[in-house]
Amino acid sequence: MVYMEWKKKIYQIILNMLDYVIYTDGAYSSSRDQGGIGIVVLRDGEKVFKYSKAFKKTTNNQMELIAVISALRAIKQSINSLTIYTDSMYVKGCATLGWKRKKNVELWMTFDEVFKVAQALVTNPIQIEHVKGHADNVYNNLCDELATNASQELL
Repeated sequence: MVYMEWKKKIYQIILNMLDYVIYTDGAYSSSRDQGGIGIVVLRDGEKVFKYSKAFKKTTNNQMELIAVISALRAIKQSINSLTIYTDSMYVKGCATLGWKRKKNVELWMTFDEVFKVAQALVTNPIQIEHVKGHADNVYNNLCDELATNASQELL
C-alpha cells in the first residue's frame, strides 16, 4: 500500500512539472456561412497534438473564442503551466484586458466556467498571450491552416 501511494505521489509530481503551450485560431467563410477552429498543443516544447473542427452558422470571433474554450477543456489533469496563444485581440482583450463583453455573452460565460476548471488543474496562473497572425510563427500558421481548412469542409 505504501508503495502504491508513493508511486501515485511521484506520478503527480511528474505531471505537475509539465509545461503546456497551446496555439489556437478561428476562421470564418462567409460564402459557406461556416467556420472552423485549429489547435496545436505543445508539451515541454514538443508538438504532441493538433485538432480542427468545422461549425455552421457562426462568426470569426465566435470561432476564435471557441478555439480557446476547446483548448481549456483539453486540460484534464494537473500540470505545471499553460500558455495559450491567440492571434485574436478580441479574445485577448476580453479575456485579460478588461474589454467589455457585449457580444457572445453566453460563450464568454462558458469561457469563464471552463477557465476556472482549468486553472484549478494548473499550478501557475494560466497565461493568454497574443501572437501576430499571418506572420512567421510556425504554430500559429499551422493553426490558421487547420482552422481555414475546417471552415471549408462540407457540412
